[in-house]
Amino acid sequence: MKSKTQFLLTVLFWGSIWGIIEATLGWVLHATHLHHGTSNILFAFGIFCMLSATARTGKGSVAVMLTSVVAAIIKMCDFFLPGGAVGVLHPALYILLEGAMITVVSQFFSFHSRLEQRYSMSLWESRLAVPAFAVAVALTIIAG
Repeated sequence: MKSKTQFLLTVLFWGSIWGIIEATLGWVLHATHLHHGTSNILFAFGIFCMLSATARTGKGSVAVMLTSVVAAIIKMCDFFLPGGAVGVLHPALYILLEGAMITVVSQFFSFHSRLEQRYSMSLWESRLAVPAFAVAVALTIIAG
C-alpha cells in the first residue's frame, strides 16, 4: 500500500460494506425470525470483508481489526432509530469479537497485497470509500 490514506480508505470501504449488510440485512433476517441462520450468514460476510481489506492493504491484523471497528460503528447507528437500542449493543460487540478472532487467525497466516495485480480495483475502492461510509450511515438510520 502506498500511503496511509489508501490504507484507511480501503478499511473504510470494506468496513462500510460490512456495516451496511449488518445493519440492514441483519434487521431483515431478525424480523423474519431466522435467528440461527442470521449469525452464519453475517459472520461469513464479515470474514469476506475483513480478509478483502487485509489482502488489499497487506497490513494483516491491523486492517482486520479496523474493518470490524468501522462495521461496529455503523451498526451502532441503529441506536438513533426508535426502539433500536434493544438489539444493537450485542451485535456491535459481536462484530468486534469477530474482528478480534480473525485478528488472531491473521497472525498465523500471511496475506499479500493484491494491489499490483488489480490496480483498477484499488482505485474503485478509494473513490467509493467515503461515499460508501456516508451511504452506510444514512441507510442504517433510515432503514434500520
